[in-house]
Amino acid sequence: MQNAFPLIFTLGVMVSLLWLGLSGTNRVSASRISARTSLPVARIDAGLTALAVGLISARIGFVALHWEYYASKPFEILWFWQGGLSWVGGALGAILGLGLFCVLTRHPFWPLADTLALPGMVIALASWSGCLADGCAYGRALDSPLWASPTPDMFGSRIPRWPTQMVGVVYSLLALVLLYWLAGLISKPGVLACISLSMIAAGAFALSFTRSDPIMLLSGLRLDTWGSAAILLLGAAGLTLCGLHHRRRGNVIPKPGE
Repeated sequence: MQNAFPLIFTLGVMVSLLWLGLSGTNRVSASRISARTSLPVARIDAGLTALAVGLISARIGFVALHWEYYASKPFEILWFWQGGLSWVGGALGAILGLGLFCVLTRHPFWPLADTLALPGMVIALASWSGCLADGCAYGRALDSPLWASPTPDMFGSRIPRWPTQMVGVVYSLLALVLLYWLAGLISKPGVLACISLSMIAAGAFALSFTRSDPIMLLSGLRLDTWGSAAILLLGAAGLTLCGLHHRRRGNVIPKPGE
């Protein structure tokens, strides 16, 4: 299905915003954040800001990687509906967007980041589903059609390929279920957000070794492999910082009368 990615991605965004707006079913907001921050309008505004900055950054990242093409067709840089997004740029942009929102509105960063953990995984699921339908992010060619992807690549070719997009869809769906379960167990602010980011990055990192769509190489590895590894390290660093922060708070001896 050609040009299906924008439609499926938009559907994922709508589901995410619906989740953020339903305070009665938002397991995260009920247990982690203040009444002001848990208001649906705060969660939705934070999500929209992260989404807007993330999309712009994702597009900038993709254009930078394919500058030889866009240098001769600069007007197409703004044609988001054509596809072409860097997930690494999108993740960094979303984090930056959420940070700016928190600075301007004086909301705490980590609790809001936790509320975006599940929507972030929904966006990842929608992205892999869009790639499966559109034929982008296709896998390496295979000799046997036994495990081949059922959809053609972006060129319309139906040669047997490793089912990279399908595995991405299944992985994201399982990760979403696991994340939903963890949301009811984890009480430390920031941990759920870092787990979500790490799981998204781990999937992208592993599947990057199966991809065959053209991209620049650095030291023999795809740039998205390096980028996914960097995001994975960022998520792990966030988990470490959250753990140290809560450990310090747990070691504080309250003063008499507190």
